[in-house]
Amino acid sequence: MSVQSIKQAARTGSVFVGTSIAALACGLAAPAYAQAGTASPDAAVQQAGTQSGTTQPSGDQNSAAGAAPADGSTEIVVTGVRASLQSAQNIKRNADQVVDSIVAEDIGKLPDRNIAEALQRISGIQIQRNYGEGSAVAIRGLTQVRTELNGRDIFTASGTNNALTLEDVPSELLAGIDVYKNPSADLIEDQLSGTINFRTRKPFDFDGFKISGSVSNTYNDLVRESQPSASLLVSDRWNTGIGEIGVLVSASYQKSSFRQDTISTEPFYTLDPTNATDAATLASLGRTGSVTTLPHGTGIGEAYGDRRRFGIDASLQWRPTDTLELTGEVFRNDYKFRFDDYSYFAYTSGASITPQPGAAFAYAPNGDFQSGTFVDLPIGANTSLGTRHSVTTDYSLNGKWKPTANLTITADAQYVDSTTDSLRSIIGLNGTATTLTQDISGKIPAFQITSAAGLTNVGTYNGAFYLDNMNNSHGEDKTGRLDAEYRFDGSILRSIKAGFRYADRSNRYSDTGYRYIGLSTVPSTLEVVDFSDFFRGDADLFGNALLFNRNTTLSYDATRAALGVATAVPYLPSGTNTESQKTYTGYAAAFFKADQLAVPIDGNIGVRVIRTNIDVSGFYQQYGLVTAPDGTQSTVTDPTVSPITNSTSYTSVLPSLNLRAHLNDKLQLRFAASKNIARPTFDQLNPSLNITEPGAAQLNQEHVTSGGNPYLKPMKSTNFDVSLEWYFSRTGSLTAAGFYKNISNYIQTGISTRDVTFDDGVTARYSVTSYSNAATAKVKGVEVAYQQFFDFLPGALKGLGFQGNFTYVDSQAPSPATAGPVRNVSLEGLSKYNYNLVGLYEHGLLSARVAYNWRSEFLVTTSGNGTGNLPVFEKPFGQLDASVTVNVNPHFALTANAVNLLNTMTSTYYGIETRPRDAVINDRKFTIVGRITF
Repeated sequence: MSVQSIKQAARTGSVFVGTSIAALACGLAAPAYAQAGTASPDAAVQQAGTQSGTTQPSGDQNSAAGAAPADGSTEIVVTGVRASLQSAQNIKRNADQVVDSIVAEDIGKLPDRNIAEALQRISGIQIQRNYGEGSAVAIRGLTQVRTELNGRDIFTASGTNNALTLEDVPSELLAGIDVYKNPSADLIEDQLSGTINFRTRKPFDFDGFKISGSVSNTYNDLVRESQPSASLLVSDRWNTGIGEIGVLVSASYQKSSFRQDTISTEPFYTLDPTNATDAATLASLGRTGSVTTLPHGTGIGEAYGDRRRFGIDASLQWRPTDTLELTGEVFRNDYKFRFDDYSYFAYTSGASITPQPGAAFAYAPNGDFQSGTFVDLPIGANTSLGTRHSVTTDYSLNGKWKPTANLTITADAQYVDSTTDSLRSIIGLNGTATTLTQDISGKIPAFQITSAAGLTNVGTYNGAFYLDNMNNSHGEDKTGRLDAEYRFDGSILRSIKAGFRYADRSNRYSDTGYRYIGLSTVPSTLEVVDFSDFFRGDADLFGNALLFNRNTTLSYDATRAALGVATAVPYLPSGTNTESQKTYTGYAAAFFKADQLAVPIDGNIGVRVIRTNIDVSGFYQQYGLVTAPDGTQSTVTDPTVSPITNSTSYTSVLPSLNLRAHLNDKLQLRFAASKNIARPTFDQLNPSLNITEPGAAQLNQEHVTSGGNPYLKPMKSTNFDVSLEWYFSRTGSLTAAGFYKNISNYIQTGISTRDVTFDDGVTARYSVTSYSNAATAKVKGVEVAYQQFFDFLPGALKGLGFQGNFTYVDSQAPSPATAGPVRNVSLEGLSKYNYNLVGLYEHGLLSARVAYNWRSEFLVTTSGNGTGNLPVFEKPFGQLDASVTVNVNPHFALTANAVNLLNTMTSTYYGIETRPRDAVINDRKFTIVGRITF
């Protein structure tokens, strides 16, 4: 994409990844969060179904909640929120390894609408948001997260194709989520921060017939629309002549609408006194001899959209004998995402900007612009559409055989097929603003744009263009593994595990590139857009404006018909890149338990060895323009093409150690050490690069494109963890953990510039975003978590409870900028401080929760376009959510949820706080849920 108007439309109207730790939404009651370890062979943990990294079927979480506590006290069966807290605490207390868990209280009762949001309350986890909903997570400051479904690979086909896009999957399909923070040898590699394992339910989780369903409706107040959701689970098991058989089918449908409003300040440029134009500008401002930095424009984006999730999970279990169990499962997720937007800008991008003579200007102490008026700026009035449709299907077969009481052999096979289709369609009007008056000194930037004819007059606009782009991804994964565990009786050596795994993952990504069509006249399909309620009416803006009709934009075919574009943008063979990754893995681990020592110790030690073979291929493509006799321009159909290929092979040896000391019946100390690797994503390895010649009207603007680096090395980390855990009641615990990671070959985003000359002699400068292996990065931090129900209080007050956690993470890596005010930065997506405060109440028919999450400033990207290679940061923010449930009877409950009650605004800035970038607000969400369970 090569013109600034494209960049602005894409940035304000495409998938904007803001970061937040927000949204408590559509669960009926609070889940359990356990800073735990993977399951050991202990009975309580086996019932919880979280055996370390295996693909065994998940257990019934409610049965785990009622399992006998480790201290041998009398069993008391509890239900509801307390049951989920106790279940998670049992997992934590008996675990061999460091992991956090979320345990559903009942079927479909994870706390939020998607799994990213369900993870947001765990200590050490921070989520990123896409149009107000969680879409990705970072664990302990690192985004290199592995995703699994029942201990197997799961991903969304895309340019990255290394992990699941977390916003895609409805939480109703899951029984629980485990977050492994430090690996053992039996866990699959390819992560620096941790592994997230999503567990589905199986028919043998239940005693017999089970049915559960829910219906809900969610109202989003900024877009002023409501949408329905529903889920259903049916399960049963039978004794037959060929053994016990169980069948489970679960389905979930969700639809939601959203709106997001964004105010953007365009890139800042420091005036150069050695440049004649800049020197004249300094003189006109009375700033000769003073450092002066000016923004080159501003604008807004008003995005509307909707999401639709449809997920199905079907599993069949067969137990022909007491020693053999077979499980087959099909998991399918179908996700559709659409956004469309208006964006309206006055900007000059890289071209100089002209102050209004005699206008008042104000500056920060460092010389950065704060307010003032400019004249004769280009106007960009864009209307756009973006869509994504992703379908992921996972077929798996698992067999578990116990030929003897001490030997267990597990075999597993999996095939994953995933496709994604995406579209961008952008219509832009060009004009000239007479004046632009800006004031960026306040919390919400204010600006006014004027033109001689008026912004709602077609005479203000003297040109138009059209851009469209399509891409398609198809990913496949074929995996097989064989694991064996032998248990010893009466020995310090408790068991030995060993296994082999083969995985063959491939991805094909096809992209049309952006087709540019310069239009000879301004389109007639226009509308006056009312911006009076923009930013809930709290922004001081320019009023209404004329743009291309939004209703037409919603249809790609109708848009092209209105503009006289006969064909869809074509796919070319050279627009396809492919990546193939094959891994061959073997591991061995010893589990031990020394009960006779003064301080009993247990744990495991092991090593994992992986051979990785990667092949990538793609093309460099350079699209020129042809100019028709009437002066209009369009992209050439035959680009200049150069093929690029690369193959890489390497072997990784990853040792690990996990120790636990039982200081007394309620207090235990853990220590873990390990090595990890995280391979570059397919997007980062993609060698392809597309460059399109800008049109004449955009030639002096900023041009951006992006590509991967096929020569990237895998990132490597050495990890140390220590934690102290105190369990003072069945649902009460206080834990503290410290961690340290030393990472080599850390992959960072960087921007380089290149001048490209096209066949017609036009030369344009491009900012190319790509990736490189930084020398080292270090991450260290502390997590503290506490939970308790205050059962000692009298009467109804004993229903009060509290969950809270605090995370401190410190990281440092070199900034891509070698000069300037920012030399070192934290890792992308990492807040140094993060905390959750959750008030709980459960007594009688009533369950309630109020949750507040806050995170400190964090790095969005190490190098943003138009920043002078400065990083982009997001300011601190917090969000408040609430939920109330009335359990009418054991089979029926009603819930009311509220999300983003404080109407939180998020803000970013270019490297220095006096250079604001975006201010963004999203919907407040209100949901009513009805649920039945039998």
